[in-house]
Amino acid sequence: MSFAILFWDELRGFVKSKIMLALWIGMPLLAILMHFIQPDTEGLPISVLTGMLISAMGGALAAVLLSTSIVNESNAKVYDLYLIRPVKRHNILLAKYFAVILNLCIATILSLAIGLLIDRFTIGLPTEQIFMATLDSLVMSIAAMSIASAIGILIGILVKSVGLAAILSLYLGQQLSLIVMLPGVYFENINLMLFSAAVGIPLTIIIILVEIFIFSKKQF
Repeated sequence: MSFAILFWDELRGFVKSKIMLALWIGMPLLAILMHFIQPDTEGLPISVLTGMLISAMGGALAAVLLSTSIVNESNAKVYDLYLIRPVKRHNILLAKYFAVILNLCIATILSLAIGLLIDRFTIGLPTEQIFMATLDSLVMSIAAMSIASAIGILIGILVKSVGLAAILSLYLGQQLSLIVMLPGVYFENINLMLFSAAVGIPLTIIIILVEIFIFSKKQF
């Protein structure tokens, strides 16, 4: 079974899930709410704060969805069936990761695009300035959610309890993914976009390589 087939199967499952529907609806609503409330951001641009909240919401739900999905499938002996089929184990994990990330990217782009339009017509800042702030927020959000998703998969591989997987994903995966982004947010001399990419991509790859190694050695 190829990666493409596994990816398409996972993508359809995640799209139909209530969690992904909540992301596609909840994240844009959150962006609209943040731009109209105009809270005290302590010097942070609204777009960056909105990106952080979107990262927290999307990362948490994605990590929980991935970790509990793997635990449920493992407990249900689903992976036993793959042992008699020509399926590479790493394709199982990669299909889950990329299916969730694609859904998150769609929700994030939609959310920040709405925020960009609101800023353009309410704040009146130059279009280029608003666009760059939104692009920074987009890269930061995707980087943080990518790390959270990778950690969620790792947790799903390591634990056998659905409840424990959900708790660890919420309080470990999501929190760690945001913490590593904070220097780029609070230090003005750091380029947020470059910092997010420089941290998010390598860290995600390292975590995925570790979990692929563990998953390849795991007995089902």
